Amino acid sequence: MRLCEFGDLGAFSGFGGFTGKGETTTGRQALFGFGAHSGIDDGPDLVRRVQQGDDDGLDLFSLSDHPYLGGRLDAYAALGFLLGGTRRISGFANVTNLPTRPAPTLARTVTTLSALTGGRVVLGTGAGGLWDRIADMGVPKSSPGRPWRPSRRRSS
Repeated sequence: MRLCEFGDLGAFSGFGGFTGKGETTTGRQALFGFGAHSGIDDGPDLVRRVQQGDDDGLDLFSLSDHPYLGGRLDAYAALGFLLGGTRRISGFANVTNLPTRPAPTLARTVTTLSALTGGRVVLGTGAGGLWDRIADMGVPKSSPGRPWRPSRRRSS
């Protein structure tokens, strides 16, 4: 498993220049991949595109994590399925919606995917931007400037 921080996206996100030697001007290895749409009806095309990216030697693909949008595939279920049908390409949720994914469960999910795929899952995290939709899922609402903190309450 790799942890992806915003500044580490390098060539994948279009940040930084290239040295011409497979590295960015920051000295990091350049990665090449694509972001895929993950609508429910896009499943067959998504499978085809990820398999093609794997065959063509791309480094990674990303799926957005919007668990509050019913018309989208669940990012982590899709990652598991897609990585299981490939040999080399890595995948990540761009970006994992932390308020809707409790840390212990997320850690278990990503660790399992990493073990089953030979480390081909990347963890990208964020606080979420659609707070009305996130709150609809039972997560206490946050606001800009106020950091989101996981609930300390234990469920029974």
